[in-house]
Amino acid sequence: MPGIKAVARLSLIAALAITGGVAALPNRAAAERQASLPTTCTQLPAKLLGGNIKYANAQIVPANTAPGPQFNNFTGTPASSAKVPVTYCLVVLSYSSTPANDPTPQNITIYVGLPLNSIDGGATGSTVDAPLNFTTVEGNWNGRTEGEGGGGCTGNTNVNSAGAVANGFVGSGTDGGHGNPTNDPGNTCQQGVLSLGHLNHQYIQDWVYNGPQQEILWSKKVAKLYYGKVPLYNYWNGCSTGGHQGYALAQTLAGELDGILANAPAMYWTRFQTAQMWGQIAMFDIAHEVIPAGKLAAVQNAAIAACDKNDGVQDGIINDPRTCTFNAKANVCGQAGAPAAPNCLTSTEADAVNVMWDGPRNDSGKRIWFPIDRGTDFTFWDGNVPFGLAPVQFGWDLENPAYYNAGAFPAPYPGYWGNVALNSTVSAPGTVTTYAAVAQAGSNNVADLTDTFDDLDAFKASGAKMITVVGANDGLIMPRGVINYYRVMAARYAEGSDHDPLIAARFADESDHDLFHGPSDRFRGIQKFYRLFHAPGVSHCGLGILNHQSLGPWPQSSADFNAVINWVEKGVAPSEVIGSGNTAAPAFIPGAATTLTRPLCPYPQTAVYNGSGNINDAASWHCGGDLEKDTPVGPPLSGSPGQSVACYDVLVKYKHEVNGPLDYEGSGVNPAICHIAGPPGH
Repeated sequence: MPGIKAVARLSLIAALAITGGVAALPNRAAAERQASLPTTCTQLPAKLLGGNIKYANAQIVPANTAPGPQFNNFTGTPASSAKVPVTYCLVVLSYSSTPANDPTPQNITIYVGLPLNSIDGGATGSTVDAPLNFTTVEGNWNGRTEGEGGGGCTGNTNVNSAGAVANGFVGSGTDGGHGNPTNDPGNTCQQGVLSLGHLNHQYIQDWVYNGPQQEILWSKKVAKLYYGKVPLYNYWNGCSTGGHQGYALAQTLAGELDGILANAPAMYWTRFQTAQMWGQIAMFDIAHEVIPAGKLAAVQNAAIAACDKNDGVQDGIINDPRTCTFNAKANVCGQAGAPAAPNCLTSTEADAVNVMWDGPRNDSGKRIWFPIDRGTDFTFWDGNVPFGLAPVQFGWDLENPAYYNAGAFPAPYPGYWGNVALNSTVSAPGTVTTYAAVAQAGSNNVADLTDTFDDLDAFKASGAKMITVVGANDGLIMPRGVINYYRVMAARYAEGSDHDPLIAARFADESDHDLFHGPSDRFRGIQKFYRLFHAPGVSHCGLGILNHQSLGPWPQSSADFNAVINWVEKGVAPSEVIGSGNTAAPAFIPGAATTLTRPLCPYPQTAVYNGSGNINDAASWHCGGDLEKDTPVGPPLSGSPGQSVACYDVLVKYKHEVNGPLDYEGSGVNPAICHIAGPPGH
């Protein structure tokens, strides 16, 4: 890993030289002074073209109008045709640092949307972006930049995808280097493998690191040229892949961003995408079928009903799915309380569901990665066709594009992945390897390129701030992975008595409350610059629970991004962020009678009901408790009962998934809280 991250950082040296070498947070007083005169939008290309910028175009885009086409020599991805409600200047750049004859040439397209400056008709001193109500510092610009992230294997070609330009920010995006007509035009990730045994390193590094890095550096340079001023503050705003990119920037581009919102981050890309195949393999090897969607929805909703009151409140939400131990055997046909046919389960189907809920393990039962949690929709991963990126990830793991053949139930099924067994004792005919072996290959072959789990030392030292919101029932990225990283970083930046093993031990049995001064003591160091907010009853990036027809609390109207801004610019660390949802629909519908509101709390705190009042009203809740001290309600499928939830999520050592030891340090867990004595590793 250090080698890859070092390359990512070293690759910035030349880029920083090109962009003026501004590698520290700007002096605000200096930023407010005019550095030079503004220039018109149409004059920008001549000032930008040259060096690694192979193409530059700028145009004034009228309000509510799609951008015009690029010139004939443009070889990247066209800008989004989305219309913006204000007139703005759109700059499109093509960036390449590779030689012309490189077999995998770099071709990163960068998009920068600039509110009009005073020369092009903007009004300096106007007010934008309610409720923050910024006063514009040059034309219609509020003095800030907002990099915007992509999703899946796609980049983001829309400079206003998060409302940046309309709110007075310089908005930016990138196609992640996928712009060549022959370079993954469908954004399927399939170009990640060139041929058997050969990864496309340029493609992967451009998407994870180089694309967003250059987006940030060049958007700041373009802003300085256009307005004649350096930005006052620089932000990132992304979810899913955009969250993944946010972590990549925090880890490799410290000093260039003041604040990052990185929601539902796809940060352990290789490990969680590989794990998305676990359910398909479990169904094929155990149940010998894809379990019908109606049956999966019924057992999902049965789990929600069974575990709804684990937090003491019946509200249709499992507050912490890690506490839920509902056994799928309860839904076997004929069992008391089981649904009627056709939605009850056979015994083998129930076995498969339990294995899916327990998650990927190796032959010795050690956890490889995290499971799909109870209450989460099976829809995305475990349908008649595997989730599109999951078999592709098997191809990346094994450097073999044959695995891109996903298959479809009932025929042709399975795809090439059918040769991968659940483990050495549970397999289907014709298997040649195991899931653990595939996971280990992925960790050794590609995870150092894709998984953004490096430290935040330089980011912390820069004074920047980061917020992440993740749904507790995220159906795409496994939220326990995000919690795992947060726990590891909390251990790294722990302060004072947080390091004391005696306190850790007494935390485990709660024998001395005086030594444990508050629910967030172990996280107080990390919370000074990085806060994670847990959103119960929410799937990916604010999506509701589809099969339950509900949406738990999720920040609406940029409440989370505004919290980042207030933290950066006013020094107000968010003690809560209000989320809104809907008890009767998997979407937020403003003004609906079924709307719910609730505070989202800095992990490990959670929303605690006051004991009276409307449970759908945020005023009836407060932040408190400690999710790290939760214990499973009922017997877990694996592990000894009665331990804190973190103890069930200790992972086998990275790159040793087949037969490695448990890695307590790499999971951010002090073995003392799990009643483990001596050197961990058993």
